[in-house]
Amino acid sequence: MDSTGNTPRSEPEGEEEESRFLVRGRVEIAFILKSVMQAGEIVTAYFNEGRDFAITALLAVDGPGGFAVFDANQQVAANQRLLSSKRISFVTNQDKVKVQFATAALTPCEFEGRPALRSALPETLYKYQRREYYRVPASLSNPLQCVVPRGDSPALTMSIVDISIGGVCLTGFPETEILEPGMALDNCRIDLPEIGVLTTSLRVRNSFEIPLRNGLVHRRAGCKFSKLSPASEAMIQRYIIRLERDRRSKFNDG
Repeated sequence: MDSTGNTPRSEPEGEEEESRFLVRGRVEIAFILKSVMQAGEIVTAYFNEGRDFAITALLAVDGPGGFAVFDANQQVAANQRLLSSKRISFVTNQDKVKVQFATAALTPCEFEGRPALRSALPETLYKYQRREYYRVPASLSNPLQCVVPRGDSPALTMSIVDISIGGVCLTGFPETEILEPGMALDNCRIDLPEIGVLTTSLRVRNSFEIPLRNGLVHRRAGCKFSKLSPASEAMIQRYIIRLERDRRSKFNDG
């Protein structure tokens, strides 16, 4: 069971849930699991029909080979119970999105000279956050900017850290510029490469500072889109899909 005392479901209930969260295809599943591995995310393995669990991590993901390797538990008894289970359910996160999948029995193996556990890649996987609110980092090679007009004064130009249908995270604004929660930014222009220019209003939800090692402070502001039109939502969704497609292409090439 999880921290709430509930045994995690092996799959969502209902056809609508399934169509919303279900991911199929070895390439897509391998991409998600490799992202989890590269981020060093904790993976929780539930077994014995959800009554027991163990903490592990992904050590390797082989899409073409169709298998994944997990870190073995340091407790021998826990490993034995895992290996004797016919089905294991795993829960983790990818970019703050909950991911859940199940595999058949694990087999013992070695990875880089240490004990590990191997499984076949799952045939299906669930991402429990709605895709249209999935927040993705903006492209580094083709960065996004948010330009806010100010009448007779120079426009305020800020960099976009990440974007979703819900909003954006802004940075790169002058020290003299204070973006406070509740502040409205009207008629913002965001040029989405190969998609078009998005004109919308933003409302600041939060602002925070990230201390850097050199003693400086990196300032950011989380903003929510105000009354996005269906056409604007479609533009953002196309941009997100394009970014994900580019990321998958780089993953496959590697």
